[in-house]
Amino acid sequence: MNWLNTLRKDFTLFGPVLKRKKETVFEKINDAHLLNLDYCTTMASPRRFIYPSRQDLFNIHRRKNKIQTVFPDEENIIIVGIHPCDMHAISVLDRTFLGDFKDVYYRTLRKKAVTIVLNCRTACQKAYPSFIFRGFCASMDTGPFLKLKEGFDIELTLLAHRVGGSTAPQKDYLLEFGSQRARALVKKATMLRRATEKDFVRKGELEKSAVATFTKTVDTRGCAELLARNLDHPVYKNTAEAKCLNCTNCTMVCPTCYCYDVKDYTSFDLKTTARKRHWDSCYELHFARVHGGNFRSSREARLRQFVTHKLSTWIEQYGCYGCVGCGRCMTWCPTNIDLTEMVKEIQEDLKRGNAR
Repeated sequence: MNWLNTLRKDFTLFGPVLKRKKETVFEKINDAHLLNLDYCTTMASPRRFIYPSRQDLFNIHRRKNKIQTVFPDEENIIIVGIHPCDMHAISVLDRTFLGDFKDVYYRTLRKKAVTIVLNCRTACQKAYPSFIFRGFCASMDTGPFLKLKEGFDIELTLLAHRVGGSTAPQKDYLLEFGSQRARALVKKATMLRRATEKDFVRKGELEKSAVATFTKTVDTRGCAELLARNLDHPVYKNTAEAKCLNCTNCTMVCPTCYCYDVKDYTSFDLKTTARKRHWDSCYELHFARVHGGNFRSSREARLRQFVTHKLSTWIEQYGCYGCVGCGRCMTWCPTNIDLTEMVKEIQEDLKRGNAR
């Protein structure tokens, strides 16, 4: 932690901090010792530091006939304690915003963000009085240990706790590099030793142990094709009518959702107009409204869009699933809609001959 504190001269630190009611929140920190690295999950993912919920795009000055682009602050930041599923989610956003079309706002913030990933030693499946965490990242191959080979800076694995010379317990971490800039940052750290084969063997053992703790699973073999063939399956209508409130909670907490809307705000004196963008949701009724009508006017259609996009059509678009198995959409759904159970229902109907 002392090493991270030395970096605060050049970087703003963000990380998981324990708040009231046992909830952990990613926020700006002034002391690395405030980090809660034993957390299970957070409601809001770290994506908001790279892809904020609201952004200024440009300002129009009418009298001057001038358009002024508003670029994000080029602040160097370090995001500490990102879980593997959330790091995979950022890599999915990279495919959207840094693909054929480069989003300059996203690119600026992404380039300035150093990402430090912390592997999970157990499944994120805990129950609290007001909510239940339902992680299934092992099924999506996005956790509990990092699978990415690039796109991150540092990967940390807690190998062991030990008692040092002081009264405070010490933790041994295996540190692996994902970028050259990470190597430069770690040069400032002390008490480092070169990792041995024994350390990597221990990491493999911890990963197997972590995978074994998962109780929530989903079989993704052939899932994309199955969902594409069964767009009219009754599970969508039944779930939408019985449970879905169209509250958009699932899309707001999903770490891979990227849809946004653009709006103009004009001053009362009509001299200036500010164009801003903000997160939008495919669950909103207005989302699919076009000239002449709305092609997703029913809750059933909007629910189906969310599920099939995450687990089917995303593959056609970006070559990967749009779901990383973090479980947030289920944890924060007020009526406990579970997309994995919906998939399983279609899979069971396929076995019975009631699905294609």
